[in-house]
Amino acid sequence: MSKEPILSVSDITRAIQQTFEQSFDTIVMQGEISNYKHHASGHRYFTLKDATAQLSATMWRNTPLHFQPRDGMSVIVSGKITMYPPQGKVQIECRTMRPIGQGDLYVAFEELKQNLARLGYFDQARKRPLPVFPATIGIATSASGAALRDILATLKRRMPLVSVIVRPTIVQGEAAPLDIAHAIADLNEAHCDLAIVGRGGGSIEDLWAFNTPIVAEAIYQSAIPIISAVGHETDVTIADFVADVRAATPTAAAELAVRDIQEIDENLRATEHHLLQMFQRILRDMRQRLLYAESRTNIRLLQRTMTQHQQTLDRWSDTLTSTLRRAVDERTVQLSAKHAQLSALAPLAPLQRGFALIERNGTTLSTKDSLTPEDTITIRRANDTSTAVILTTVQSLSTTNNNG
Repeated sequence: MSKEPILSVSDITRAIQQTFEQSFDTIVMQGEISNYKHHASGHRYFTLKDATAQLSATMWRNTPLHFQPRDGMSVIVSGKITMYPPQGKVQIECRTMRPIGQGDLYVAFEELKQNLARLGYFDQARKRPLPVFPATIGIATSASGAALRDILATLKRRMPLVSVIVRPTIVQGEAAPLDIAHAIADLNEAHCDLAIVGRGGGSIEDLWAFNTPIVAEAIYQSAIPIISAVGHETDVTIADFVADVRAATPTAAAELAVRDIQEIDENLRATEHHLLQMFQRILRDMRQRLLYAESRTNIRLLQRTMTQHQQTLDRWSDTLTSTLRRAVDERTVQLSAKHAQLSALAPLAPLQRGFALIERNGTTLSTKDSLTPEDTITIRRANDTSTAVILTTVQSLSTTNNNG
């Protein structure tokens, strides 16, 4: 019995690699790009596929490329078939690449995007803000995926008090779109405050459930805000456009859903410190005002005393004014009486009662003075003065009688 040599895995992969490299020199092939990744090293890694098969592909960073490859794009490449021994993976090393059009998935994506945009599914005006402090958060994703673990860990770290409802969901394959739509409806019926819908990264085929009309419609009709968290940061799906908020990753979705309790605690402590300082300033200011007021007590007493004296002076002023007014009135009455008496004793006062005053040569004549013919006299009455010449005189009867 012959004994076959025992080969190592490296021996086998090296032999296969030599066979491939000897059998295929340079080939030209057509395929659709999927899961395209431009590595930080500058190398490009992707998959070329058609309807029934797929082949890994690489393009080194020093290989010139005059356009930006995208998932779903159909291209023609030239290169050589090799094997990557560490993974036992057959691949093509592309030396040239040129686009020949867009793949079916890319065309379907763009058509649905344009239709939904025309219907207003992407309008910013209809997008709702996320609640500041949600009490219950719903999650629709695969129960076994890393995305769920990342979301739960982030929610627990940031806001451990929040309630979480997980609706396990099929996220890949033909049954995925309908199940995702049902999951969104279930989380609405559970009265969640918001829902996170998504999955981890993958190729365009893996993420395709989130590019379907049924999922877009479920997100659009949701009564609660939806955070879309599909794939990695570079992955973009229709669900991202329709959702109220798009998160770059599932972890980022959890960070958007809740505020960090540590940040809230720090803000509260800062606010408490600020209020305490403000109250201390107010108390300090009030204390200073009180001390100032106490220092001015004597001044206030002096002001009150002056006010009382002013009132007394005002009262005395009123009394003096009243007394002077009465004295003036009494003096006025007395003066009026004296004026009447004096007026009655005035030499010309009788003229007002109808009498006349006789003057001769400017001298007033009394009853003892006699008149002689040819005397010129002046007769003064109250309203006029006349001049007369005496023609003759007659002796008064009373005088005759007195003489006998």
